[in-house]
Amino acid sequence: MDNISNLSTLCQCLRLLDIGQYRSDLDDHRAKQLFVGSTIQLHVVGQLLNLRSYKQIAEQLHAHKTLRKLTKLKSISASALSRKTPKLCTSSLQALFVGLVKQIQALQQGKSPRALGKLCLVDATELKLPLHLSGWAYCSSSKQGVKMHTRVVVDRSPTVFPDRIIASTADVNETEVAVELVTHPDAIHVMDRGYQKHEHFEKWTEQNLLFVCRIRESTRWIVRRDYRISKADKSFITFDQKVILNKCKVPVRLVVFEDEHGRCYHVVTNCWNRSAVEIAQIYKQRWLIELFFKWMKQHLRLIQVFSYSPEGIWNQMYLALIAFALCRLIHLRTQTSKTVWDVLQWIRIYAHAQWKVFQEALHRKPTRTSRGRQVVDRPPKEAQVLKKIIVK
Repeated sequence: MDNISNLSTLCQCLRLLDIGQYRSDLDDHRAKQLFVGSTIQLHVVGQLLNLRSYKQIAEQLHAHKTLRKLTKLKSISASALSRKTPKLCTSSLQALFVGLVKQIQALQQGKSPRALGKLCLVDATELKLPLHLSGWAYCSSSKQGVKMHTRVVVDRSPTVFPDRIIASTADVNETEVAVELVTHPDAIHVMDRGYQKHEHFEKWTEQNLLFVCRIRESTRWIVRRDYRISKADKSFITFDQKVILNKCKVPVRLVVFEDEHGRCYHVVTNCWNRSAVEIAQIYKQRWLIELFFKWMKQHLRLIQVFSYSPEGIWNQMYLALIAFALCRLIHLRTQTSKTVWDVLQWIRIYAHAQWKVFQEALHRKPTRTSRGRQVVDRPPKEAQVLKKIIVK
């Protein structure tokens, strides 16, 4: 990295965004102090430090001189920040997120590729909203909310990161946005049952877009050919067939397998050059996107929103993604062996310490060298009782 060891950790994170002086001709037309660039910086600070209100963000600025110097703000009120947030241009936040993703992709080029190749995991997570504050997100008399349709890239070990989202109200079905997310020509797209649409399967096959999608067990199909399953694989691979799905003309491959808990999965794919075991392993990787959603909701401010307007919620989604991308970028740049969650925790602990102190903490080796309590094979209870009798 550059010679910035004397900067605080938080300031270095904001420098990676490179938007401190950004002003929007439209949104900053009458602004005198709080511009778009500094507003985004303050919100990223809120995400990284888990600040729960505009008031806490404003107080954070008031408390630290280095932050005021970087944002070029002497002070700001919570109400001013509240008014500015919905006015942020969502497309600008999207462009900022895409720029960070490109940096992540460039840094992971030297990493070893995964054995299963490049995967794009596609799924959606739902955020519930209060019934009396978000009538625009109406779904039913008892439900209002939004969805974040997400594509997560799993390419080179151990990097996992999102590269695109589509925000919508909760009543938008996954199949309606699937075509916009299944676009990578050099990756296998992995999806759950919510994305089952036979028209899309035909279209993706014609476009040479690879997919692995779980289907409902009630789906009808016609078997065209049975593929041989080795004895070693028969323990968990039930069927490997070439089939024609209901109301379809293009054949697909059906793989039926069981997991270690005996649950049965029906998966269709247009990957013909992979073994049935590999197809099952590829589908199991879909769980990584569920872990990503859990990470975002637990560690960043995604569930509790600052604003209940559509623009405010869309902006908060991208601000949370920008914070995650920053953590992943720092994780790759520092080449630490710690996890991304560890990096975020260390940012929060060393936020106002010097960058070099933060780096030393990331690379500090554990002082405890003990292997911990080891499992020792003990003789059965009968032998112990017998030994006591003999001793007596």
